[in-house]
Amino acid sequence: MFAVLPVLAGCNTMYTRLADAKVDAAEKAAAEKLAAGLLTSMREGQYKPLGDEATNAMRSALTPEKQKDSYEDIRGMFGDFQSLEYAGTWIPKDGTLLKIYRFRGRFSATTARPEIRVVMDGNGKLAGFWIKPWIPAIT
Repeated sequence: MFAVLPVLAGCNTMYTRLADAKVDAAEKAAAEKLAAGLLTSMREGQYKPLGDEATNAMRSALTPEKQKDSYEDIRGMFGDFQSLEYAGTWIPKDGTLLKIYRFRGRFSATTARPEIRVVMDGNGKLAGFWIKPWIPAIT
């Protein structure tokens, strides 16, 4: 399964869902664009190094080689990426300056709608990204 989350690895933090009215539309759009762009590029066989849109840890963790391996796993579980739909924004209760954007993905080989999770740091940079089966409660 595709899972890259250097920032939160090992954390046992509780989260609060932000009311839709409190979600910054530009930040949400940036998270959505990052996820859709990354998955679309991988679907098309274009595995590119991450740039300034990502933290140093993410650039190190999600190399083009890791993207290729991860997308093969994604394709084997769900098929090819088609689209995503916003499902909510969460923040850690401990005051950490992270925002967790959850999306429901659509893939070609399943009716399941897995979670596409995008974590942005306090500077608006990609700090975590993964795809996993959908669970309504954030874990």
